[in-house]
Amino acid sequence: MDGFLCVVTFLAALGSALIAGIFFAFSAILIPALSRLAPASGIAAMQSILVTIKRGPFVLVFFVTALLAVLLGIAAPFRWAEPDALYLLAGSLLYLNGPFGVTLLRNMPLNNRLAHVKPDGETGAKVWKDYLPAWSWWNHVRVATALAAAACLIMALVRQAA
Repeated sequence: MDGFLCVVTFLAALGSALIAGIFFAFSAILIPALSRLAPASGIAAMQSILVTIKRGPFVLVFFVTALLAVLLGIAAPFRWAEPDALYLLAGSLLYLNGPFGVTLLRNMPLNNRLAHVKPDGETGAKVWKDYLPAWSWWNHVRVATALAAAACLIMALVRQAA
């Protein structure tokens, strides 16, 4: 593996692992804690989290890792004879379809709906009741696929070094 591709793979593996950790914290800590609150309090807290996450370093890591995954997905077929190629492609596809794709197609629409409800009131409570299980399910998918992507990218580095 040449130096540039090695650096891209290493950074994509780190980014994917970091994203997996953030999503794991939501699954293991934040969502269970928010689900114990009254709906109005849980909604208000999650709305605040969603505003914060869009303005913080998460967005940078999330999108840069997606860009790196695209580069690796493009590079993999050109390296098909190399021992790392399948792992590069798998890691790329796992990240782009898992954390990235699921976020855009599943979690963000749920977040957008939650962002537009008033925490107090019957509508907010109904949205919250539907939001928690659906959002949690898709977040678990994001955790698993981000971890799998990181593992594949690490294996690409290991296979090339062997």
